[in-house]
Amino acid sequence: MLHIGFVVVALGALITRYVGYEGVLHLREGGSTNKMVSDYMALTLAINKEGKEYLFDRKMVLSSMTNNTIHNLVKVEDKEINVELLDYLPSVSKGLKEVKGGDEFLELMAAPAEQRGQITYLQKDKKLQFGAFNLLFGSGEATANTLVIQKDSSGKLVLKTPLKIVSKSMDTLQNKELPAGSYTLQPRTLYQVGNSAFVFKKYYKNAKLDYVSSSLKSDSVNPQMIKLKLTSGKDSKVVTLFGKSGEVGKAANIKLNGLDIALRYGAKVISLPFSVRLDKFKLERYPGSMSPSSYSSWVSVNDPERKNSFKYHIFMNHVLDYRGFRFFQSSFDPDEKGSVLSVNHDPGTLPTYIGYLMLVIGFIWSFLSKKGRVAVLLRKLEKLDKKALASVAALFFVLINFVPLQAGSIDASLLSKSELKTLRSIDLNHSEKFARLIVQDNGGRMEPLDTLALDVVRKISKKRSFLGLNYNQIFIGMLIEPDIYNKLRMVKIGHPLLAKKLGLPKGAKYAAFEDFFAKGSKGEYKIVKDVEKAKKKRAAQRDEYDKELIKADEKLNVIYLVEQGYLLKLFPKPNDPTNTWYNPIEAVKAFPVKEGQVVRYIISSYLKSAVDATKSGNWTKAGNAIDIITNFQKFYGSKIIPSKKKIEAEIFYNRLGLFSKISFAYMTIGVILLLLAFIAIVKPKLNLKLLTNIFVALLVVTFLLHTFGIGLRWYIAEHAPWSNSYESILYIGWATALAGFVFAKRSPLAFAATSILAGIFLLVAFISSLNPQITNLVPVLKSYWLMIHVAVTTASYGFFALGALLAIFTLILMISQGINKKEDIKRAIKELTIINEITLLIGLALLTVGTFLGGVWANESWGRYWGWDSKETWAAVTILVYAAVVHMRFIPKLNSIYAYNVASLLAYFSVIMTYFGVNYYLTGLHSYAAGDPVPIPAWVYPAVASVFILIAAAWPYRVKGKM
Repeated sequence: MLHIGFVVVALGALITRYVGYEGVLHLREGGSTNKMVSDYMALTLAINKEGKEYLFDRKMVLSSMTNNTIHNLVKVEDKEINVELLDYLPSVSKGLKEVKGGDEFLELMAAPAEQRGQITYLQKDKKLQFGAFNLLFGSGEATANTLVIQKDSSGKLVLKTPLKIVSKSMDTLQNKELPAGSYTLQPRTLYQVGNSAFVFKKYYKNAKLDYVSSSLKSDSVNPQMIKLKLTSGKDSKVVTLFGKSGEVGKAANIKLNGLDIALRYGAKVISLPFSVRLDKFKLERYPGSMSPSSYSSWVSVNDPERKNSFKYHIFMNHVLDYRGFRFFQSSFDPDEKGSVLSVNHDPGTLPTYIGYLMLVIGFIWSFLSKKGRVAVLLRKLEKLDKKALASVAALFFVLINFVPLQAGSIDASLLSKSELKTLRSIDLNHSEKFARLIVQDNGGRMEPLDTLALDVVRKISKKRSFLGLNYNQIFIGMLIEPDIYNKLRMVKIGHPLLAKKLGLPKGAKYAAFEDFFAKGSKGEYKIVKDVEKAKKKRAAQRDEYDKELIKADEKLNVIYLVEQGYLLKLFPKPNDPTNTWYNPIEAVKAFPVKEGQVVRYIISSYLKSAVDATKSGNWTKAGNAIDIITNFQKFYGSKIIPSKKKIEAEIFYNRLGLFSKISFAYMTIGVILLLLAFIAIVKPKLNLKLLTNIFVALLVVTFLLHTFGIGLRWYIAEHAPWSNSYESILYIGWATALAGFVFAKRSPLAFAATSILAGIFLLVAFISSLNPQITNLVPVLKSYWLMIHVAVTTASYGFFALGALLAIFTLILMISQGINKKEDIKRAIKELTIINEITLLIGLALLTVGTFLGGVWANESWGRYWGWDSKETWAAVTILVYAAVVHMRFIPKLNSIYAYNVASLLAYFSVIMTYFGVNYYLTGLHSYAAGDPVPIPAWVYPAVASVFILIAAAWPYRVKGKM
C-alpha cells in the first residue's frame, strides 16, 4: 500500500505535467471574458495560404541549465515547414557585444532631469537627449546646449563643455566646479549638468548593440529570447522572438515559400467553455495598515452551452470549481478595481490525492502491523538488558555546556542621586493601568501597550527589567523623563570595538544614548560614518562589528521614537473606514479640529501630571489622563479593540516569560537525569529510582507548561503559532520532547536526551535574533490545511533531531566500548540504534505525510500541489535521504550499526538545509531571504568539523553487528 501509493502519486504527477495546465484570468469590475492566458510559454504559428488560415501551437519547456533542441515539422496541405531552435536565452536586455568591424560606443550611467539612473549606450556621431542638453560622441563643436565627447591627439577621451558643470569623484566624494572648457573624461566620476547627470563607465572600440543575456534575478522584468530557423522547400528564414511569462508575445511576420506566417512566443490565449464577469472586488486591510487582511471577488458565471448561470464569491482559500476548471483569488489591480484569478485545469489532482491517501494508510498500517519493521524492532528491544544504558551517561555529560544567557548589568553611574530617585519613583499601580491601554502596531495588530513596552525594552537592553523597574515602568520613564534615561547605560552593545569607539570603560556591555554623541554644541553622532559604511556592504560581507553597529543604530532609533511618542498609536481616527490609529503628533494633524485638540490636551495633561507625580508621589491626575485615553479608544475604536479576556491573556503571557524559563528547566532536568544514571554506575547499590521518578515527573510538568505556552500564544494570536521561525522552533522543541515520551518506556535515556534537545531548541529561539513578536497572518496563510501541514512537517524535524542526537551518543559509546570492552555498553549501542531507527521511521512518515499535506494546502490555495519551489524540492530531497537511510539494511555492505548511525547523523544536514538553508539562502515561497544571503555563523564550521572528527574517531572501534 505504501509503495504503490508513491507510484500512484507519480502517475498523477505525469497527468498533471502532460495534460493539465494553468493560467490567469484578469477581470475589471463590470467586465466579462471567456479568455484566460496560460502560465506556460508557447510558440504559435498563424499560417495563411491563399486566404486559408492554419493555426499551430506548441508548449515550450526550455531550461537555462540544459541543451534545448526543437525540431518540429508543420504540414500545411502540400507544404512542410521545419522549425528548428537555434538559441534560447532565459533573460535578455539590450547591451553591447564586441565584434570585429563594429562601431565605437560609450557605455554611460545616465540620469536625465533627476530621473533614476540607467545604463545608456552612445554610438559615435550620435546624440543623446540629456534633459535640457544634448550629449554628442564624435566630431563636432560644443554649443550652448550640447556637450561633446571626443578623442584628443593622444587617443584619450575628452569632455568639451560650453558651460560650467560640477564633477564628483566616487572615490573621494569631493565636488569640483569645472568652468567651460575641455577635460579628460574620468571613470567613476559623476558629471552634473543642471539637474541631469552621467557617469562614464566604458569605451568600446568595436561593438554592436544587440540583445545579451542578463541576470535571471530580473527575469520578471526582462523578456526571454528564442532564435528559430524555419525551412520550407529551398526557402529558409531565421526569426528572433521575445516573450514574457503571462503575456501574449508580439507577432513577427515573415514570408516563406509562398506562405504568410505570423509567429508569437509567449503566453497562449485559451478559450473557456463559459464566461466569467467580475461584479465586485473588495480588499480588506489590517486596521491602520497597508497590509492586506483578505481580498475577494464576487463573480457571475454564464454558460450558454449548458444553459447555466450563477453567482459566486471567490476569496483566498475559497475556490470556484466549475467544469474541470478551478478559480483562485490570486492578486488585484493597484487601483483595487480589478481582480486577477489563477485558473487551474488539472485532471491529475484526483489520482494524486488517491496516492496521498494510500501513503497515509500505508504508513499507519506498517506501524500497526505485527509483521511491520516497527513491531520487529520493538520485539528486539524487549530482549535487551535495560541496565546497559546507565554506563554511558558520563560520556554524554561532556556534550552539555551552560553559557550565561545575559552578561553585564545596567550602568547608572552617570545619574545623580536625585535622577536615580526620579527614575525609581514611577508608581507600579500606575504602570499596570498604563499597560492596559490598547496600541496599534505597524502591521495593524491591536495589542496592549504592555506588549509594545516589552518589545521595546527587550530590543534595547536584552532584558525585561532592571534597577527594580519592570518594562512598563521603564517605558513610561523613557516617555516622561527622556533626559534621565539618555544618561542611563541600558543600550546593549556586543562588540569591544564599539565600546572603544564610544569611549566606554574596558569590558563595558551597555552604553547610554548620550555616549553615542560627542559633547558640545554640535553633538556629532560618533558612529555615523561607520554605520553608513556597514549599511552599504552586502549582508554577506558584513563582519561582526558591522552587524553590531547596525543593531546599535536601530536601538537608538527605537529610543528616539519612544521619547518622541511616534510608537504610541493610541488614538483611533473618528469615523475612519480603515480603522487607522494615530500617535499623538499625527492625530493632532490628521483629526478634525475638535478631536485633535482633545488629543493635544490629553497628552500634555498626562506628561505634566506624570512628571509632577515623580516628585510628589501622587499619580491620581496621571491615572485620570489614562482613563480619558481609554474612553477615547472605546468611543471611536470599539470595533477593533480586543476583548478584556484577550488583553489580560496577552499581558499574562508577556509577564510569564515562559519559554526562556522552561528552556532552563528542560536542560537542567536532562543533565540531572544523566547525572543520576552516572551515579548508578559508580554506586550500583544506591536506589535512585525514586529520585529519578521525581525528575521525570518534573519533566512531564515542564512539557505540560510548554504545551500551555504554545496554546496560550495560539489563543492570543488567533492563528496556529508556527507561522514564523521563532514560533516553529518553539514547536519543534515541543515535538522533540513528545518524541522522547514516545520512547520513555523503552529507554530512560530518551527522557534525558530529548529533554536536553528540547531545551537547546528553546534556547536557540530565546538567544538568537529571531523575532518573538506576535504578528498578523498574510491572507494565503489563513488556511486550516496550513496548520496541519506545518504541524506535521515540523514535528518530523524533532524526531530527526532525536535520531541525530542518539547517533552522536552511540558513536561516543563505540569509542568507549573500544577502550573498556564492556558487554553492557555493546548492548546499549544496539538498543540505542534500534530506538534511533524507530525514531527515523516515525520522522520519515511525518515528513512524507506533512509534505503532501502541504501540496493539498497549495492546491486549495492557488491550484498547484507541487511547483518545485525550493522548500518543496528540499523536502523531497530529505524524504529520499531518510528513505535511503532506513533502507540501508537491505544493502549487505551498508548493513551495519556503525554505518547506520553515521548515516542518520549526516542525514540531519538535509533537515538543516530544508529548514534554515532554504529559508535564508534560497528564493521561493518559503524564503525569508531578500537578495543577499545571511552570513553563515562562525560556530557552524567547528560544529560541522567536530561531527566528522567524531565519525572518524569511532571508525577504529566501530561495532560491525548487523541492523
